This record gives sequence, structure tokens and C-alpha cells, in this order.
Amino acid sequence: MAEEYKKCLIFGASGFLGSNIAIKMQQLGYKVFGTCHTNSKNKDLIPIDVLDTEKVIKLCETINPDVIIWTILNVDLGEDIANKTISKLTKEMPQTRLVFLSTSVALVPNMDEKVVPLLRTEEMYNYHYFNGKIRAEEYIRKNSLNYVIVRPGSIYGININGEYDERAYNLKRHIENKQEYVRAKNIIFSIVEVNELTDAVIEVAESDYIGIINISEENPISHYDFNVALCKKYGWNESYVIGNIEKENIYYLNNDLRKTILKTKIGYLQK
Repeated sequence: MAEEYKKCLIFGASGFLGSNIAIKMQQLGYKVFGTCHTNSKNKDLIPIDVLDTEKVIKLCETINPDVIIWTILNVDLGEDIANKTISKLTKEMPQTRLVFLSTSVALVPNMDEKVVPLLRTEEMYNYHYFNGKIRAEEYIRKNSLNYVIVRPGSIYGININGEYDERAYNLKRHIENKQEYVRAKNIIFSIVEVNELTDAVIEVAESDYIGIINISEENPISHYDFNVALCKKYGWNESYVIGNIEKENIYYLNNDLRKTILKTKIGYLQK
């Protein structure tokens, strides 16, 4: 562990990725503080409404962390979180190391870190979420002096708590109920395993790198092949996964920069 980073504040520490990062950092000797939504069952976490900007800033000032890791995913309030909270947090604490978990910001193949983000329109899928991440990135790049924006592939796997990702849970439910699970063969995206991403996030938190970094597996994969590969990985009956053709959408990450900066090994679900 880098000596200068001993105290960590994780926003979203009750989530699939956030809880994984919290546990791993504790194992590495960090003093970890984690936040959650008010309905979390983990009593060690700090309940907070991240839209209450003053409370967020006060919490950060009180803990005075060496590094803040923001893992919150909010489908409906992403833009509000960016405009109200991320904008002020980055102004108030520009020197504090900030690792922000973002998303694939465009819809093109082989996206590198310089890709022009695509602001979604109202009829597009999860537009509040994607636009919130894009706006948050803008505030971070404008205000923060010590940041890493991580653009990960879609996260899969089993975390330290033994929890599957949402996609796997959905697939598992269909198989258990003997229901067909129809997935597109011509929607192609990037993925990353949760424990490998966790290690990569911790590595960039400890590094001196400032900027944006894509973190995903080298090979993009279709929605159909992804679910078939999950079945093979977990020993589930893949015959319930049915391929179809939808409106083509090929968007995946270029990992050239990641391979030059990170030592963390990112493997393959399907070679």
C-alpha cells in the first residue's frame, strides 16, 4: 500500500463493486469509511443522501480521507448527483485523490479515452444515468487536480460477499424457472470481472496517474455470447439462452492505455 493513502472514503460501499473495494482495501490495511443508502443492512456504513450536498461535503471534511472512491450508480438521479454534488465536491476538495467510476460514454467501437462523449436524448436507454456520468466527468476534469476517471466494461462475476452481478442473477432466474432468455447476437460490448476491476481501482487509487482510463477485458463480446459464457462458467443450462438479431449496436473499449499503465491482470471470460 502506498504510504500516502491510508484513509479511504467509499461512496456506494454497500453496492456490488463498492463493497468489494471496501473489503479488499481493509485487507490491505486501509482505514475504510463507506457510505450507503439509508436502507442498507450493514451497520458499519454511514447512511447518507448524496443529493444532500452539504452533508456530503461535511462528511468528507470530517474524515479528511487520503482518497475518495465514488462507485454510486443511480439510474434516475445521475444528472442531479453530478450537477449538485460532484460539482461542489470537486471544488471544495480539489487536492484530494478522487477515483470516479464512470461508464462507456459513447456508442462506437474501439473507444479510447479521448472519445467524444455522447449525451443521450430522452428516448434513449437510461439517459439520466449516462448523462449524469458524462456531466460528472466534466466537473471532475474542470475542478479536480488529483483524479482518475475509470471507464469500466460492464461488471460481472461473484464478489467477495458471494453475490452475483445483476445480469447473472437475471439469467439464473430464467434458467431456474425454465424460461427462455433472449439476448442479441449483434449488440457487442465490453465486460470486466468484479474482482479484477477491484484490484485495478485500488491500483489507480495508489498511483500518480491523473486522467481517464478504460478498464475492461481485451475482447468485446455479444450479449448472447456473454450469457452463454456465464452458463459455462457457473455450470448452468445454456439451452435456455436464445440468440436473436436486434438493431445493431457495437460499442466497446480500447485498452491500449490500460495495458501500459496497470500491472493488474485483466483476464477473459471467453477467449
